Formats: sequence, structure tokens, C-alpha cells
Amino acid sequence: MGTGLGPGWLVAPLVLLLVWVLAPPVPGRSRGPSSGRLTRAVRPGALDIALMVERLAAVIGAGSGLRQAWSAVARSLPDGELADLARAVAAGGDPRRVASGSLRGSPAVGSLGAALAVCERTGAPTAGVLQGLATAVRDLHDSALARRTAFAGPRSTARILLVLPLAGLGLGMLLGGDPLRLLLTPGTGTLLGGAGLLLTGTGWWWMHRLIRRADPPAAQDVDPSVVLELIAGALDAGSPLPTAIEAVAASLSPGADAEALARAAGSLRSGVPAAIATAQLPAEFAALGQSAVLAQAAGADLAGALRSSAQDARRGRSRDAEERAARLAVRLVLPTGLTLLPAFVVLGIIPTVMSLLGGAITLTGT
Repeated sequence: MGTGLGPGWLVAPLVLLLVWVLAPPVPGRSRGPSSGRLTRAVRPGALDIALMVERLAAVIGAGSGLRQAWSAVARSLPDGELADLARAVAAGGDPRRVASGSLRGSPAVGSLGAALAVCERTGAPTAGVLQGLATAVRDLHDSALARRTAFAGPRSTARILLVLPLAGLGLGMLLGGDPLRLLLTPGTGTLLGGAGLLLTGTGWWWMHRLIRRADPPAAQDVDPSVVLELIAGALDAGSPLPTAIEAVAASLSPGADAEALARAAGSLRSGVPAAIATAQLPAEFAALGQSAVLAQAAGADLAGALRSSAQDARRGRSRDAEERAARLAVRLVLPTGLTLLPAFVVLGIIPTVMSLLGGAITLTGT
């Protein structure tokens, strides 16, 4: 006696999966092509913050004090999170503490707070530091966009392949079989169904792991290239390299980077050779270690070299993302061949053939 299951049972799951697979990506925030004004309809992003920082640098460069500049920028912004942030900082708040909504925890806001703290500690030219920060935030936004674009193809491929086992069920029904009824029959049917689900789940886990390893989530902190820019700004103010590194470390949120920079600054101040003092810095600060060795050997002005290294690091991320995305596309072949294609056969082909043969194959338990 049949279970009454027919092709209609798969309509809703298939439609939901197709919507999930074919749905367009969430549109990014946009700005009018000609006006360049911030809009209230969307939450502020990195480009909005960069534009606000540029305005702040321009007002300060015209001779205004920091708080007066923040007040002027606040009046130029539409009502929203950025305007609230500007008003709060004009009242004496730290951007990292007064940020609210989508700006709370933003790496761009964290970088802005660190930049202002460095200027206050070292006397670095605020307008110049903020202008460099705005450029860095734009570069980081571009590299993040390039990374998302590079990984869009492999991610879409993975989502489509995950539908393959269910597509096998639909194909079997289109051919006139009833594979779903057979898979729900105790015995061989449930064994095939369990094996198919296990293979599909393994394929999902495997692909998800490969994608996360190739494209890990961005760290919610000040980018290392921005740290190099801030150290260069402190050097422009006439600070020695150990003092500049120490000031930037104190301006960062507590964490591994801040601790490593503080240790390196302390070692340099104590007279430890630069190669040894900077040996424990993270790989992202390799340019800082090389600059410290050069400064100790020749006393050269390193601000320009640090800025160039920071720019090269940001530009190289787009190329690195493209290479990692290309390798990911190749690696996705393995879970496809070992899990999803067998799941397609187990859930679609074998039950379809068995149901079409009818009485020629007897299921255990029927």
C-alpha cells in the first residue's frame, strides 16, 4: 500500500532551495553617482566613514580646533549614526566608545579612534594623519570588495552542488518513479536514505570548512596596515621609533597586536638590537621590523617606507584573494566527488531504478 507521497511533496523544498541558491547577493550600500552625499536610507559603511574623516581633515587643515571641526562635520551630515557619532566626539567622547548601532565595533571607527589617540599622544599633524587614514579605509574597502567578488563564484558553486542530492529525487519523479516512497520504506529504503543524508551532511560540512579556511572572517580590529600608517604619522611628529611604536600600541584596543608592539617598543628603548627586539612581531608587521633594523643601522627617515609598505600590503590583498579563490574552486572538486555525487546516486538514481523495476526487486521489511 502506497504512502500517498507524490511529486507534489518535493515542490515546496525544491522551490525553497532554488530561492536559496539563485537568490541575488544582499546589495551593498550605495551612494548617488553624482552627488556623493551620504544617504539616510542605508546604514553607514566604510566609504561613508572615509568621507567623514576627509571632511574632518579638511576642516582641521583650514585652522579649526578638533572639537570645532567635529561640530562642523556633524552639521554637514544627515541625521543618523554618523551625525550622532560626530556630535558625541565633539563633546569629548572617544569614537570607539560613543559609536552606536552598526558603527559599534566597526574597524573603521576603531582606526579613527586610534588615530586621534596617536595624534594626542605624539603631537602628530591631525589633518595629515586623518587624510592618510581616509585613504587607507578606502583601500581596505576596495580590497574587501575584491575578496567578496573573488569568492562569489566558489561560494555559489558550493551552494548549487549541495542541491544535487535533492535534484536526484526530483529527476527520479520526473522519470516516473517514486524514489521518495521507497526511501521512506523500512529496510533497504531507510538505509539508502540515511546513507544519502549522511553523505550530504558530510559534503556540506567539508565545503563549509574549505570556504572558511580559504576566506576567514575579517578581524574586527585596527588593520595592521593602518597601524603602520599611524606609526609613520608619529614619526612625522619627530618621535623616535620606540616612542612612536609605544604610542600606537597604547592607542590600540587591548589584544595580541598591542602587546607585541609594546614589547618591541620596550626592547628597542632598552637598547636591544632591532633584529632581536622585533623578532616576535606578527608577520603582518614584518615591514616594521625591517624598518627598525634600518633605522638602528643608518638613522634613516622611515615614515615614507612604512607608508609604502602599508599601501603594498593593502593592494596585495586583492591578488591574494584571487589566488585563494582559484585554489578553493579546485579543492571543492574533492567533496563533490566523494560525498555529493554518491549522495545523488544513493538518493536519486538507485531508488528510482528500484521503484521503476517494481516487483523485480523486493525490499527487506515489505
